[in-house]
Amino acid sequence: MKFLLSIFFLSVTFSCLGQKWNTEKYIKKYNYQEVVGHIDSMEQKKIPDKYAMYPNGKKGIYSLIANKTKIPKKAIKDKLNGTVILKYVVDKNGYVTDIGVIQSVRKDLDQAAIKVLKLMKRWIPGKIDGENIRVEYRQPFKFNL
Repeated sequence: MKFLLSIFFLSVTFSCLGQKWNTEKYIKKYNYQEVVGHIDSMEQKKIPDKYAMYPNGKKGIYSLIANKTKIPKKAIKDKLNGTVILKYVVDKNGYVTDIGVIQSVRKDLDQAAIKVLKLMKRWIPGKIDGENIRVEYRQPFKFNL
């Protein structure tokens, strides 16, 4: 009986935690803002009613990049310059997926940029007609060493 009660309380706790993530109160508390993405390779070709939202919007993304990008020592030594452009998708559950390199400078810088995208917090997914959708984004990383 204790085992069943434990499972019940755990499931209630997890369902409550899951519900709080995508609420208006949560969105306001963490200042989620819409970030306009690309629609050319999305499964829906319509413009979303709402694009995906990230804490502090574009400013939050730029802050993450500025604070978390670790430039490889070899790239610093070689004084590499250039822009890595990555593409990624915010899926229907708000997770970053399908990260790929559109424009490369060198593999070590590509990997440094990919690591930063993997650190992104969970997004609020984009929507069309109230349904969550996948939205594609492109993100440049400028390296001037």
